[in-house]
Amino acid sequence: MRQPILFLSALLILWITGASYWYVCRIRCDCKAASSATPVEEALAAAAADVDTALLTAEEVLRASVEEARLFISGAEVQKGYFPSSSAKGDMSGVSDEYLQKLKLCLDNTPSARIEVTGHADITGPESFNRTLGLERAGFVKTFLVDAGINAEQVVISTMGSSEPAASNSTPEGRAANRRTEIKVII
Repeated sequence: MRQPILFLSALLILWITGASYWYVCRIRCDCKAASSATPVEEALAAAAADVDTALLTAEEVLRASVEEARLFISGAEVQKGYFPSSSAKGDMSGVSDEYLQKLKLCLDNTPSARIEVTGHADITGPESFNRTLGLERAGFVKTFLVDAGINAEQVVISTMGSSEPAASNSTPEGRAANRRTEIKVII
């Protein structure tokens, strides 16, 4: 009884992963071009080629899923959150649920990996205030990530204050672009 359940569970995971890949990469054209097949595609091809001998263990499926998540995370751009003037609470809608799920899977299975969250500010106000505000913004993002299931010990926060602007501080749009946090994953 246990073997059919394990096989069906592995088959379900492969089906979900394959369907997700097909939707994101083929339908939405949202994948980066890769020169070779992903580990999940290889596992699906092996399963389709010989169902009798391709009984994948749960560990093999997990390993393939973690590798796919790692490739997705490394191919994604630096994730950013933006904040209103002088506020440490901001808009994290730019970070998708899919990104968070793959990030969690990758971090849960790679204990040495970590996330660096850096807070930034525009040039208004004294630099000491901007550095404190940047650190508070990074703390807000860390709380956001921990609430999403990320291990708090794998998240490191820092601040750059107003020392690394992304745009000119001479316009309101430029200052808005500088009030941000950046999430970088180190795998």
